[in-house]
Amino acid sequence: MFLKVILCAALFSATAHAGENEWKALNDQVIPQLQSGAFKQAEQLARDSIQEAEKSFGAAHPNTAMSVSNLALVLRLQKRFVESEKLYRRTLAIRDKALGAAHPTTALTMLNLADVLQAQKKYAEAEKLQRTVLPLFEKIHGEDTKTATALNNLGANLLSQARHKEAEPYLRRALAMKEKVLGSMSPSVAHTLNNLAEVCESLGRKDEAAKHRARAVEIQKQVSAKA
Repeated sequence: MFLKVILCAALFSATAHAGENEWKALNDQVIPQLQSGAFKQAEQLARDSIQEAEKSFGAAHPNTAMSVSNLALVLRLQKRFVESEKLYRRTLAIRDKALGAAHPTTALTMLNLADVLQAQKKYAEAEKLQRTVLPLFEKIHGEDTKTATALNNLGANLLSQARHKEAEPYLRRALAMKEKVLGSMSPSVAHTLNNLAEVCESLGRKDEAAKHRARAVEIQKQVSAKA
């Protein structure tokens, strides 16, 4: 009887390990396919990865959340925001329960969900998530690209709501942080400059807006020249 139990345990362990290898083989291909622009292949791999993860680990496992998040990203980049939102919500529910609300991975999921909501003009819900994420990122990452992105996204959300005075300090902080971390000629810096230019123009500071836009154009030219 004892020998039979050991044998069953060994077989279960081998099966679980094989499933993990299969899941990893699928999951690890999603982002490279996405980066190469192969959206259909990336989507199918992500869906297969979710199926394997659910079978090998269970529906509420962090590995399953990773696969679901990858599919959410694939759909988000195709502007399939409604589908992406549903998947990010599922990812967030798993990570919140498994890792806690203050975990860096959970916070990043909140930021991604906020971005999808913002793309659908669900500004209030996106803002609530962004305001939750920002202090977490400031504590976890300090002056970092993730924190700068959180600042920029909140500023851009407020800009979309025509709350220009509120948006400005977040965008200025994002700009300063990006310049420090990424350098003054980063395309990400140009993105925030354009957001800040729109704020300045709306507040009647047209000369300053023109200055920010001109600088953004110069960055984009230099980036294109190096490509």
